[in-house]
Amino acid sequence: MSEAKEVIIRIRRYNEQKGEYWSEYMLKVDKYTQMTEALRLIKAHQDPSISYRASCHMAVCGSCGMKINGAPKLACKTRVLEEAEKNNGMVIVEPMSYYKVVKDLVVDMEPFYEKMEKVIPRLMPSKEVEEGQVEPRLLPETQETLWRHGQCIWCGLCVSMCPVLPIDDNFLGPAAHAKAFRFIFDPRDTLTQERLKIVAESAWRCTYCYQCVQACPRDIEPAETIIKTRKETFKLKQSSPSLNLGRKHSVALKKSISETGKVEGATVFVGSYGLIQNQ
Repeated sequence: MSEAKEVIIRIRRYNEQKGEYWSEYMLKVDKYTQMTEALRLIKAHQDPSISYRASCHMAVCGSCGMKINGAPKLACKTRVLEEAEKNNGMVIVEPMSYYKVVKDLVVDMEPFYEKMEKVIPRLMPSKEVEEGQVEPRLLPETQETLWRHGQCIWCGLCVSMCPVLPIDDNFLGPAAHAKAFRFIFDPRDTLTQERLKIVAESAWRCTYCYQCVQACPRDIEPAETIIKTRKETFKLKQSSPSLNLGRKHSVALKKSISETGKVEGATVFVGSYGLIQNQ
């Protein structure tokens, strides 16, 4: 039997009547107790008014995303005692950032789903495949890449950490780009060009802070998919201020590295933005 210890669970609460406030609960946990189990015990025995989402308890459904001690995590993958030991016996639980809070730890995921749907997140096979005339096949190495980036569980944790989305609604977000990549690079799909046009503008709005990589519970690395998508946009005739600037910046970087062996900031800046004259 593992030894149980008493910890404090401090939860940021919200409802329309009271607004935002904090509640604290004392709870005995052992080293196996997950945050979803702790929340269930609090709701069952201390405060039935508390609201949160949880379903599979196996890090598959993605519904229990929240901030735990300031970091975006899946509650079902988080052990309470480990978090408490990091913070003097207290675990601070908050709703995910970026999203509008509906009640307590429950947030409105609709904006997330809308951006995910924009990339058409489903395979669109050819008519011959649908009619059973052709058998679709994948090379093992292609299947390995697609499988890795197809592991997104739509938890929204990466989006909650993205510094671009709150200030730029034209950016689709890391999760949508990871999902689009999974189909753009699938040779069985028939909407490759259409899908690439959808994400082309957005791909150049990412700042590469890699917060999404840190937040992802499935090690998908959305930033990597954006880098590869940017390369594909050079094949498009599509044009926009962000696309044009991004392409010029990439060319300037390549030129600087090939000519000097390093990134020369001044040269890259001029190659990207041109000379700026004082008026």
